[in-house]
Amino acid sequence: MTDTNYTVTAVIVTYNRLDLLKGSIKKVLSQDTSELKHLIIVNGASTDGTKEFLDTVSDDRIIVENLDQNLGGSGGFNWGIRQFFEQTADDFVWVMDDDSMPTQTALRKLLAMFDARPDAGWGASKVNWIDGEWARMNVPAPADGGKTAVYYGDENFVPIKHATFVSTIFKRSLIKTIGLPQKEYFIWGDDIEFTERAHRVATGYFVRDSIVIHASKTNPNPGDIVGETLEERLPRYMYEYRNRILTSRRRQSIFKLIKTIGHGVIDFIKTLFLPGVQYRGRKLKIIINGTINGFLFHPEIEKVNSHK
Repeated sequence: MTDTNYTVTAVIVTYNRLDLLKGSIKKVLSQDTSELKHLIIVNGASTDGTKEFLDTVSDDRIIVENLDQNLGGSGGFNWGIRQFFEQTADDFVWVMDDDSMPTQTALRKLLAMFDARPDAGWGASKVNWIDGEWARMNVPAPADGGKTAVYYGDENFVPIKHATFVSTIFKRSLIKTIGLPQKEYFIWGDDIEFTERAHRVATGYFVRDSIVIHASKTNPNPGDIVGETLEERLPRYMYEYRNRILTSRRRQSIFKLIKTIGHGVIDFIKTLFLPGVQYRGRKLKIIINGTINGFLFHPEIEKVNSHK
C-alpha cells in the first residue's frame, strides 16, 4: 500500500515510566508511512525526569502537554484527544499508553482497514504481550459476542464492540459525534466505555495484521482482584468496580447490568472463600464500595468543538 492522503495524530499518555515512554516514542515515530503528522505526549505530572526529557525532544511532529497533576489514564486520554481537536486538523487520532510498542507497519495496516471497510469509524490493533502471546487484557470483543472470532479466527477484519487504548484509532468525525473519554474514570474501563460509545454509532474493526506489543510487567487476566498479589495495585480495583457499573448502566440493558453485578458477586464469593487469597479483607471492602459507588456515579460526557 502506498501512502494515502490521510493525516494522523498519535496520542501517548504517560506517568512515571520514562524508559517505556522513550521506546514507545521511537516506535511511533518509526512507522513506515508518512501519514503520521503529529504525536501528542500527555505527561501526567511525572516525577521521574519525564518532563526534563521531553524538554529536549526536537522532532517537529511532537506536541508536549505537561499536566500540573496526574489525571490518570482516562484524564490523559481526554486531554490528548481534546488537543488533537484544538491543535490539529488531522483525520484520525491513534491512541495508546506509554508501554505500547507498535510494530513498524501497525499504523499503515490500520489505515488500510479504512480503505477496505468504508463503513468503519474506528479500529484496534492486535495486541501481543512481550512473549508473543496475546495480551490478555487487550483482546477486543467481537460485535456478535464472545471472543471466538478475534481470538481463534483468521479473518483480518472483525467487527468489534469494544477494545482497549493500546493502538486504537478513531475518525475525527466520530470523536465529534461521541465526545471525549470519560476523565472521571481516572483509570481502568474508560477505554471500554468509550469504544462501546463509538460502537453504538459507527462500525469498529479488529485489524489482525496491525500488531502492537504491550510491554507490561505481567500478562494478567482483566480485572483479576482475586489473584492480585501486588498491594500497591489494590486501589485501582475500586475504580474497576465503580466504572464497570457506570459502563453497564450506559448500555441501557438491565440484563447486562445484572450480569455486571453478578460478576462482582462471584468475585466477592471467590475472595471470601478461596484459600490463599492475599489482602482478603481489603479486597472484600473494595468490591462492595466500588459497586455501591458505581450507582452513585453520574459524570457527564464532554463534547468537543473543532476550530480547524
